[in-house]
Amino acid sequence: MKKEPVIILKNITKKYYLEKPQTLKKLLKNLFHPFEKFTVIKNFSLTVNRGEFILLTGPNGSGKTTLLKLIAGIIKQDSGEIKTYGRIVPLIELGAGFNLELTGRENILINATILGLSKKEIKEKMNAIISFSEIDRFIDIPLKRYSTGMISRLAFSIAAFSNPDILLLDEVFAVGDINFRQKTFKILNQFKKQKKTIILTTNFPLMIKIVDRKIFLTK
Repeated sequence: MKKEPVIILKNITKKYYLEKPQTLKKLLKNLFHPFEKFTVIKNFSLTVNRGEFILLTGPNGSGKTTLLKLIAGIIKQDSGEIKTYGRIVPLIELGAGFNLELTGRENILINATILGLSKKEIKEKMNAIISFSEIDRFIDIPLKRYSTGMISRLAFSIAAFSNPDILLLDEVFAVGDINFRQKTFKILNQFKKQKKTIILTTNFPLMIKIVDRKIFLTK
């Protein structure tokens, strides 16, 4: 079967300031005395084909999360080229895009809309999202009363039912009980069979066994 690239990274470099300027005064000062930068990713190239299941591994600080954010378009590279094809659903920062003052149900409506689902699709999938997240009893109370695990389960549930072409997951198995991890594994295994493209970081043993490629990042 002919390979179809859906993610193409060419010579990507990303740097961060050791201390980010917070005020205009600091910004102007650093035009003459710039803050030191450190390189997280340097001249990195990668091609991911449709339907591939990629595992990113490496020590803390090696750039795994940064790479996912670059692919998702959350941050921009300093140099190099990134091309992606299809609907990208990132689950990178826990609760990103959630409003803690709104209920779980209201956050589903907002986030599913942002991910491209129509009102009809959201209505059809609402009960399935709530059921999968296992927070039925708390779905109509504000997120500020949720635990970290509950927020994580809700975020993954929305992503799982958003029909992504490309799914980006950062340590999605780090929170939640064994039962939910097993459910997550089954969903991702189902996505693999449907030829969805998945890139994730995890140490969850079952998931490591079914990936197509492992990419090790170094500091």
